[in-house]
Amino acid sequence: MPITEDVTAHDVAVRERWTLIESDGRLQRVVAIINERAIPLKVRHDERVNRVINHTTMTTGAKIEALWEAVDEIGEIAKPHTACRKGCSHCCHTPVLVPVQEAELIGRRIGVKPVKLTGISGRDDIEAGYHNPCTFLDAHGACSIYSSRPLACRQLFNMDRDALLCELVGETASKVPYMNMFDYQTALAMTAIDRRESVERNPRTGRMQPRTVESAPVVGDIREFFPRGKG
Repeated sequence: MPITEDVTAHDVAVRERWTLIESDGRLQRVVAIINERAIPLKVRHDERVNRVINHTTMTTGAKIEALWEAVDEIGEIAKPHTACRKGCSHCCHTPVLVPVQEAELIGRRIGVKPVKLTGISGRDDIEAGYHNPCTFLDAHGACSIYSSRPLACRQLFNMDRDALLCELVGETASKVPYMNMFDYQTALAMTAIDRRESVERNPRTGRMQPRTVESAPVVGDIREFFPRGKG
């Protein structure tokens, strides 16, 4: 797809688009329509997600797949109103952060073992851009693991009328009116928390007592976990 080559002209176009978005009310109307249709679904999701997060015998992989399914259901409502279309791949050139448990799930589903990472990565740590696409983006601009793509990808819906604001050009490249899917991202983070049971001595009584130790999961970009894609 064509990318605006004149960065100055692109920045002007972006500023003009945001002025229009903030003045014509279209974005607010679209979001209101989606929210109205999604409310009954989100009510069911609240119950389902809480059951999933707190389920004692369900594997972490199964929990993540349940979250994927919930996000996809919301996505079906949003799709007719978004700028996202087949063949558009701007977001495939941005950082795609996933917890190690999600990377392991993807690896099992596609038959590729993820690289073991030792530290947590942030978006600023990733060299992304049109020169460094997601390793699963194929030559036709499509995701080669679409049914197994991470939640970070499933939740991205540009609510504008076209892909202008998704173009990674100029100083305003990252400001996109994405649909708010924060609840599901939070649920993924809670699912991926590493919990370990241990015992410790109570300093007051001197007795041993159980203790649950929680630590944040290792998070990395999908390029780090799968540097060779499906290869």
